[in-house]
Amino acid sequence: MYSKNFDKKFNIELVSLDGDREINNAIKYNFKRYDSNENGLKVLIVTSSSYTKSSGTKNLAGDTESYNISATVNFKVSFGEIEKVYNFTENSIINNLDSQLDEATNEKNIKKNFGILFSDKLIFELSKI
Repeated sequence: MYSKNFDKKFNIELVSLDGDREINNAIKYNFKRYDSNENGLKVLIVTSSSYTKSSGTKNLAGDTESYNISATVNFKVSFGEIEKVYNFTENSIINNLDSQLDEATNEKNIKKNFGILFSDKLIFELSKI
């Protein structure tokens, strides 16, 4: 699926990153493999991300059993004279864990995975150009 499309070379420059810090750090880290290719198509990206966590299900006592988490990212991409906007959204459900530390670690890993997924989706879209 990706093999033909990854032959394209990009020189990606992240102009700004707004929104959720952990998602943005994952996006920034994943784009590093494209930031030093001088021969590739120069692509300027402005990124805005958001993250929400809400109570999903509750038990009879009113305690939260699971959470609905949602992340959205908006990429404004400029290359040459062309400017495009790409929006991606991902949702997940996580169970409430007894340990707050385990829950925070799990949530941080999910944010990181969302960031990697968003950046991979954008690279796939750019490879179609």
